[in-house]
Amino acid sequence: MKNEIVFVLEPDSGRATVEFSMATPNILRELRKELGEPITVNCARPATSGSPAEPIPSDLGQEGSVRSGSTTFIDLFRLYHYSTVDGPGRRSVVQVAGCSIRCPGCYVPETHEAANGKSTEVVEIIAEILANRADHDGVTILGGEPFDQPAAIAELVTRLKDLDINIVVYTGYTLDTLLNKKDKRIENILKMTDLLIDGPYIREFGKRAGEYRGSTNQRSIPQPDVT
Repeated sequence: MKNEIVFVLEPDSGRATVEFSMATPNILRELRKELGEPITVNCARPATSGSPAEPIPSDLGQEGSVRSGSTTFIDLFRLYHYSTVDGPGRRSVVQVAGCSIRCPGCYVPETHEAANGKSTEVVEIIAEILANRADHDGVTILGGEPFDQPAAIAELVTRLKDLDINIVVYTGYTLDTLLNKKDKRIENILKMTDLLIDGPYIREFGKRAGEYRGSTNQRSIPQPDVT
């Protein structure tokens, strides 16, 4: 049996995140002895549950301003910060509500119903991201299923790219399936995505999935090719 342990260190905050797969009980006891009792986290499931973003004024000054006049809304399950398991570095995470794929064994089945989220204006989400930008390396969008809301997510990623923010997107669709939809909104999202994690979660392939993935069938695709 191979033990896989990854340490994510944050010197500025003094935090450490430990990712492990197939670790023996002896190793887990030693980790607890050195680091204290763990808090279990997983992709799309932070250590503490957040709530959808409350409305935040969009007038943030010159450097942190967002374009006004948006009437685009996202079905938002929650918006949380300081994640080290939802993409490289430390990230703000936009978790949408509503999923048509509904993988068996999904870690967050509560996100499957759009009714479990809150209809939130894109500019409100951007405002909260900007308020926390100094402490983060980028934004991750996951679900639920982001590509079930292509118009709203296209608006969000366009605004994020206007602000030169790194974007990671998780989807239960494969890249080929997304491209076969021949939807310009989806293509625009993909063009602005720095890292795409694609494919459905398959519970049987969950062990040793690797960094940022839930199961081994999923792929990490930098700057997906839409041509």
